[in-house]
Amino acid sequence: MAYMVTGASSGIGSGVAAALASQGQHVIATARNVERLQTLKSSYPDNIQIVTADLSTGSGRNTLIAVAKNLDQIDGLVHCAGSQVSPTSYHALETDKLNADFNVHVSAPIAINNALKTQLSGARIVYIDSYSASTVRVGWTGYSIVKAAAQMAARAAVEEMRDSTIIRVFPGAVQTPLVNAILTSSQPSATVTAFKEIEAKGEMSQPLEIGIFISNILTKATADDLKQRDSWNIGNPNDHYTD
Repeated sequence: MAYMVTGASSGIGSGVAAALASQGQHVIATARNVERLQTLKSSYPDNIQIVTADLSTGSGRNTLIAVAKNLDQIDGLVHCAGSQVSPTSYHALETDKLNADFNVHVSAPIAINNALKTQLSGARIVYIDSYSASTVRVGWTGYSIVKAAAQMAARAAVEEMRDSTIIRVFPGAVQTPLVNAILTSSQPSATVTAFKEIEAKGEMSQPLEIGIFISNILTKATADDLKQRDSWNIGNPNDHYTD
């Protein structure tokens, strides 16, 4: 069995890679930060293969694709690579920054999926979805805009990538570098206040918790389970696999 995880150097991606490796799975972990990838690999030297690549660039995507094409089959792919979408008002949005964010969240998964169509036949492909895709985050509207596009790309994949199983996962609030940027933001907004309240209540999930949740979907959920849901939610106990 072979699994590929993008954005594996931190946050949810690191949690997923660690959870899969702890199950004894072979994991291709890719990200830009080679030091963090090496730290991840040091914990699971026999199970994790690291690929340093910037998926926002064509050369970075080609580096990952070249490695993955050496495999006959990829059993699972988890699109975790993201970008630091900073809290800012709608009027302060910068077009060039939005385009760069779209490239990571939307264009890169499309390019990888299409380039590895043969290897991904029969695979389970996970997208990290967000309620921000359908809820305007005042003071953080750039993130809502980007995630809305990413969600539609995932939903389009559900309809058209018939040889693979597309899985959308809603992890909720997770202690990631992106969320930490919100928690430490000095910009006053309802979004910043809401996340700080979630943290104060102890309702913030940790990346490894989400990683275990996703790894169990990849390795334990049945085909019938996957057909019965159009998405999975960490807050729904019926969506968990613990056996």
